[in-house]
Amino acid sequence: TLYDMLETAKQAVDKGVVESGNGFWTRPKNGPDFTPFYYAFGGETIDPATGKLVFDKTAGLKYYGFFYDAAQKYGSMGCLGLDWSTAWHPGVTSKVLFWVGGTWQWAEWAEKFLKDLGGEAYMWENFGFGLIPAAEKGGKPNSLTHPLAYLVSSQCKYPDLAVALIAKVTNYGPNTRHAIASTHLGILKGQTEYKFYKGSRLLSEALYMLDYTTFLPNNPNWGPYSTVTYEALAAVVAGEFTSQEAV
Repeated sequence: TLYDMLETAKQAVDKGVVESGNGFWTRPKNGPDFTPFYYAFGGETIDPATGKLVFDKTAGLKYYGFFYDAAQKYGSMGCLGLDWSTAWHPGVTSKVLFWVGGTWQWAEWAEKFLKDLGGEAYMWENFGFGLIPAAEKGGKPNSLTHPLAYLVSSQCKYPDLAVALIAKVTNYGPNTRHAIASTHLGILKGQTEYKFYKGSRLLSEALYMLDYTTFLPNNPNWGPYSTVTYEALAAVVAGEFTSQEAV
């Protein structure tokens, strides 16, 4: 569970394996990666009947409680506010036990931050990855995916040409080249059996996560919602709010 992870993180801090604050990290700023933790505690972000955004206070209390505990009791979450390039990436690639990241960062870490140590070969020797643990015993682990869509404007002079171009670049070949170079998961189901795609160990081993994945809500007000809920989380991590005050 998430708390089992925190307990292991605390043991690592207590034994000097990592410094206090470095047991578990999320991203350093507002963004989508916090949402699956809220989902893990039973939260929902959108009412399917109305399309309106919602916030589950019961789940929210557990969600904020987890991050309060992570920072205040388990030697974790020393990451909020850090600069991505100068502090966060160097931190997670050498100084942190558990952290939340995306498959696309695997290629970035190998090329930009760990190349001198052996790049991807070093990572396979020293890194592991998995789903975000279940929040509670009997729960389900999860992940978050953020698929994007191509759109053709109604004012487009050549819509057929635009659609043809989209079809061409989303074919196995072009998309697989992009997927392998950036370690993004492919976008076509049949692509997983494409020989060049199967040649990527990370992309092949991470595929099972799609069976557990979740999504951000499709709502134009998601930006303000995300900002408000993140600012409450940051206050909890800093010890300025209790979980009840955050809710």
